Amino acid sequence: MSPKQQADPDLYGDAWSDLLQQVRDGLSWSGRERNRLLLNDGAGGFANVSTVMGLDQDADGRALAMVDWDHDGDLDLWYRDRTAPRLRLMLNQHAGARKGDFVSVLLQGEECNRNAIGAVVELIDAPGSGRLRSVRSVRAGDLFLSQSSRWLHFGLGENGEAAKARVIWPGGREELFKGLKAGGSFLLKEGSGSAVPVERTPRIIAPAADSSLPHSRDATAHINPPVALRLPPLRFRNPLGERGVVPGEGSPQLIMLWSAECAVSWMQLKQMTEKSRAYRVAGIPLVIALNVDGEEGRVKAAEVMQELRWPFEWGSIENISLDALSAFQQGLFDLTVPLTVPLAFLCGAGGEVMGIYRGSFEASGIADDLEALRRADGEGWHAWAPPMAGRWFTKAVDPVYAMEFMARQFDNRFPEVALSYLEAALE
Repeated sequence: MSPKQQADPDLYGDAWSDLLQQVRDGLSWSGRERNRLLLNDGAGGFANVSTVMGLDQDADGRALAMVDWDHDGDLDLWYRDRTAPRLRLMLNQHAGARKGDFVSVLLQGEECNRNAIGAVVELIDAPGSGRLRSVRSVRAGDLFLSQSSRWLHFGLGENGEAAKARVIWPGGREELFKGLKAGGSFLLKEGSGSAVPVERTPRIIAPAADSSLPHSRDATAHINPPVALRLPPLRFRNPLGERGVVPGEGSPQLIMLWSAECAVSWMQLKQMTEKSRAYRVAGIPLVIALNVDGEEGRVKAAEVMQELRWPFEWGSIENISLDALSAFQQGLFDLTVPLTVPLAFLCGAGGEVMGIYRGSFEASGIADDLEALRRADGEGWHAWAPPMAGRWFTKAVDPVYAMEFMARQFDNRFPEVALSYLEAALE
């Protein structure tokens, strides 16, 4: 932060807007680095063991906490990412680890603060061990958005033995504790001078099966919004030149954008033509294909549809509606999302977007979304949205907040659309 007084609030606000736009355009502040784990080699250096330890994910890591979660004598990792999955537990299950080659201690203050925050512990090895000094301190909130366990963990290595611990309590008082043994956990109570053994029974950690997300899919091609948001009105002209608007109301509908110049679009249209009955069986009475090639591409688009014998409605979408669709995607993802085809939107009876499909898709996947979200409340939408199984540790998106946020995306160019989102937020 600059130490100088901000003289121009508008300029300051514009600078923040420009910075956020860079993020929305895909700029990475962290250089898209993979997570790294460095191992102390005992000789003053560190070795990168990220890959062999299975920790080199390319997620955008934010917070880290260390704790012996399964009570087996080694440290496990909890860490939080900005990108999904947001929370990970990485259990230390190294097959060659020696059980009993550690000591862990928990401090309890009497004259100082109860949690002994600020205390320093030095492990004193048995004579002749040849080990380097092992020093730990009790901290709270020392990491971003996280805090490690108050249990202080000391690795002893091969043939390691612990004999004593020297504690410097907050305030400077020094105390020596005896009776520590390798492979044990101990309570060090201020003023007692004696290490009290604490029984910590190892526990088996097995991820529970989660049935809230029974589906699997390609996250780059199949997206379910976490909240019901109505698609902005998309204006088009049908083959007769008559104007129309989608989505309508009253029944589910599938709106697909395509280009006559795109081979994937042609293949998707062909598949939909051959399986047209499957869409009606799935409960989607209205399927419409909107060509994005503009007025100059209408003739070629008509030739493609005639060749395929397209059984559903189709038309040519207006450019202004393509801009509105881009604004919708940017608001939904808070990113600058390129408008690529084929691109399809499954809308419910009220025009709310239930699924977004980039690239090819099958009628069965659309039927699954339709069936699941027809009966779902806000929590149900939230649970169906992620592309992987898991459990949420954050609350569901507030629909009112989502609609207000979407309204801001349309405020400048499409004020009537922005107003419709604000009106929906008040309902």
